This record gives sequence, structure tokens and C-alpha cells, in this order.
Amino acid sequence: MEQTNEQLQLRIRELEKEIAKLHTQIKKERYGLVWLDVPEGFERESENQIPVLEEVKDKAIKNDDGKPTHIIIEGDNYHALTCLNYTHKGKIDVIYIDPPYNTGSDGFTYKDKRFLKEFPDGSPVPKDHPLRHSYWLSFMSKRLELAKNLLSDKGVIFISIDDNEQANLKLLCDKVFGETCFIANVIWNSRKSVSNDAVISLNHNYTLIYTKNYNSFNNTKSQFKLIDFGNGFSNPDNDPRGFWKADPFDSPGIRPNLTYQIKNPNTGDVYWPPKGRCWRTGEKEYKAFLADNRIVFGKTGKGKPQLKRFLSEAQQRGITPKSIWDDCGTATNGTQELLDIFDEKIFETIKPTTLIERIIQLGTQKSSIILDFFAGSGTTLHATMKLNAEDGGNRQCILVQQKEGDKNICESVTYERNKRVINGYTNAKGEQISGLGNSLKYYKTAFVGKHPAKSASDDDKIQLSLRAGCLLALAENTLEEIETTSCFQIFSDGNRHFTGVYFTGKAAEIPTFAQKLEALRDENRRNKISAYFFCWGDSEQFEDEFTSLERISLKPIPKPILDIYQSINN
Repeated sequence: MEQTNEQLQLRIRELEKEIAKLHTQIKKERYGLVWLDVPEGFERESENQIPVLEEVKDKAIKNDDGKPTHIIIEGDNYHALTCLNYTHKGKIDVIYIDPPYNTGSDGFTYKDKRFLKEFPDGSPVPKDHPLRHSYWLSFMSKRLELAKNLLSDKGVIFISIDDNEQANLKLLCDKVFGETCFIANVIWNSRKSVSNDAVISLNHNYTLIYTKNYNSFNNTKSQFKLIDFGNGFSNPDNDPRGFWKADPFDSPGIRPNLTYQIKNPNTGDVYWPPKGRCWRTGEKEYKAFLADNRIVFGKTGKGKPQLKRFLSEAQQRGITPKSIWDDCGTATNGTQELLDIFDEKIFETIKPTTLIERIIQLGTQKSSIILDFFAGSGTTLHATMKLNAEDGGNRQCILVQQKEGDKNICESVTYERNKRVINGYTNAKGEQISGLGNSLKYYKTAFVGKHPAKSASDDDKIQLSLRAGCLLALAENTLEEIETTSCFQIFSDGNRHFTGVYFTGKAAEIPTFAQKLEALRDENRRNKISAYFFCWGDSEQFEDEFTSLERISLKPIPKPILDIYQSINN
């Protein structure tokens, strides 16, 4: 039935209304993770003051062995990450974390600021809590935002998780780091035994991997390889080039220029590529390989052609990792490692060092910095020192762990484990295990002033300057305090880098401070010296105190620290 013009116009208006309704709906709806962002409550002191770090000097371990000085920070990781955003922004190459899985029985707690007039210790979040997932996402999102700032441009973060929050964590990381920065979701075979009372035995965890900047990572992804230790390599013909392995000479595809006959010189047999395949190279390149003793015909010399791959080449190229890891230990191995050190079970759910070593192998170079801000028993530092010992690396590790209830896990487990690994210990069998050496610094989070950074008063800034020494020393990686007076501190990295901190507004000792720093320059003036001055404006006003500014950088405090804190709070 033919419609009239009036009917057509009516239909057009109806369609326009439907389209407008769809547009409104599209604007309201959005793809991604949406949750009730529940504000987190902290103790009154930390709510209203500026966080800093203070060294616990009697826990320092010093070894003059040329190995790195590692860092343990005791305190809430939110405050520690805030401090690290000043000292290590853009400097971290690998972050590994094993956060609470929010199982409903793993002890995950959250201090809900919305409903509480006072801020108690918090209580474990049960599985049936209506805000269970919102609590966890609110908790994680703030910490991942701070962690992202710490990563270098090619830096990578690895996050262990299980099915309770894996789907939410993937969407959260897409939001924080960006979908294009997703690298992989690795499955780790965490246990070998089977739970017969389960519908399906849960034998794995996940490890989500994201990078800070995919373009920068992509330029260096050839380095994201595992070490080839030479399994299956041998040298039966005493080739002077060393151990080798025979790889197939054929490859997928049908290409006429790579399809030709190969004659076995030992037997006279003729070979063509298998059906649907071709040879790896053209005939000219094959003959060059043959003349160079790179072609073999099976173990007896009577088989099809194979190409020698030398161990030296394999090690230079490395091994591309798979997405399923079933060859780097289990949770039981982690428990056994800790039992070996303490001779008692003092911690639950421990990752094995072999798993963390793999992560560090993939994401670092030999001088990289590694961070774990859910440090637990301290496996990440243990694994870092083990890997350094194996490959001669100089990697530095930073751990953050808070107290848990009445137990100071950071002091009694995280620190104590690595102290024993550094110094040596007697294992559960009564055997003496040699220490790995290395040095260690122990810090606690503390708070200064009476206002948050974004509203810091002049008095707050003065207090920050008086307590900023550890932050500045960490930022410069000059961790050894070599002199302290009522007006200044001087730190060293034990080599050629020094940091001076003049933390008072009194001018009387400035000439002495300047003379001390100038005296640290050697005859060839190769030493690097950073000088920080408490001032309200520019540090250039102190230039006249030095006879020469060669190799000396003048910097103001507390403005750089406040700038970082304010950018975090905004």
C-alpha cells in the first residue's frame, strides 16, 4: 500500500526521535570499568600532613663488596609511593606486585572514609560485602596511578592476581595504563597437586603485564627475552664455534625461489621440501651454509638437511617467553624457600624466587631498578640478589611493606629474610648457607607539618626542609650519610656522587657547607655534587659561596618536593 506524503513525514519524525533517543543513550552509556569510588581513610596524622621518609639506622647493612644498596620502606604503600614519586619518578624499570586477591578470606582490609567519623584500623572485607569489589578497586586504582608515574618510558609492571579480581584488574589497568599498553596475561602454574574436593582444581594464577609507553617498549622489545642456558646444545663434531643444535632447514610456505632439490653428499639421496613448505634460504645461501659446515644430515649423516644454530647466537638472541609458565616453580617451592631460612612457617602464599627471577630477567637490564610495593616476605629482593649473583648484574631493588595488625611483617619477615640472605644463615638441615653480600637501607614513612602539600604553610615548608634529607639522598641515590651537623647533611654513593643538604634558614654555616662540598672534588674534578639549599625562591643566590660551580648543581628545597606532592593531589 503506497504511503501518502503526510504518512512519510510522520514516519521520518518518528525515526528522528528514535535516533535522538539513541544519541542520548550513547552519551550516557560508556564502555569500561565503572565502580563506586569509595574514599580511603587514613589516620588523622597522615590525613593532614606531608609524608617523608626517615632512615632506621640500626637496620642498615653495609658491605664494601661493590654490590648494590637495596631499600626497604616500612609503611602504608600509598604514602611510600607518594614519597617515591619525588625520589624515583620515571626511574623504575620493573614493578612487580602481588596485591591482596580480595578472596573474602585473605585479610584484605579497607578503611572507608565515607561512613566513618573516626578512622579505625579497618576490618577484613568479607566475600558477601556489597562494596567488596568497589573497596578493592578504589584501593588499587590510587596506587596504580602513583606506580605509573614511577615507571620509565620503557618500564613494565607485572601484577599477580587470581580469578576473584582478574577481570576487574584487566579493565582497571586498561583505564590506568591504556589498552594499547597491554603486553600479556600470563598463566603461572602455581601448584602441581589436585584438589579432589573442587569442581575444577584451581592450579594457576595470572600475571598481567603492562608497559608505561608502548612505543618506547616496542623499540626495545627485542630485549624482552629469556636467557638461553643451552639445554639440548652439544658439539659432537668438535666445531670450533662451540655448542650447537640442529634446527629443521624447511619452513612454512610455498615459494618457488626457495623450492629446489638438496642432495645428501653422504648417501646421494635427494630431498625436496615437505608438502606445503619450502627451504629456509635460496639455493645460493644453502651452498654457502654447506661450505661453512652449517648443514648437517641428522645424527648419522643419512637424514634430511638441518641447519646448525650455535649457542652463542641463541644466547645473543634470547628465547621468546610463552604465555603459560609451568617451568618456574610453584607456591610450594616458595614456602619451602622460606622454611629453609626461618625453619618455621611465618608467612602465607609465598611466590618462589624462580618466578620473580623470570620476571626480572624479562623486564630489566643489569643496572635496572625494581620496585615491589606489596613486598610480603621479601621474595622480590631475594630474587634480585640471586639473579645479580648469577649474571653479574647490578640491579637495585626497592621494597615497601606495611605492618599488618599487631605484627610488624616488614621488620620481622621482609627485612629479616633478606638480612639472612645477605649475611648468610643456617638452613633447616643445619647447613651453613653463604651470604650473597649486597647492602641494605631501612626507612619508615613519617609525616611533617600541619597541612597537606597543596595547602602547605611557611612553617610546613620549614619542617619539610628539616626532614627532607632522606628523600633528597634517595632521589640522588647517595644513600650513605657521611656527615651531619645542626645545619646540613652530606651523603655519598660510596663512589663519585655526593649530595649536600643545607636544611636551615640560618646563613652562618653556609660558607662551611660550601667548603665541605668543594673539598669533595678530586684533582680531576670527576666527582658529581648536588647541593640543596633551603630557600623560598631560586637557589642561584648561593652561587657566590662557591669558588667554582664545575660539577656542582645547586637546587632549592622544599619547592621540588612540594611540586611533586601537589601534582599528585590535584
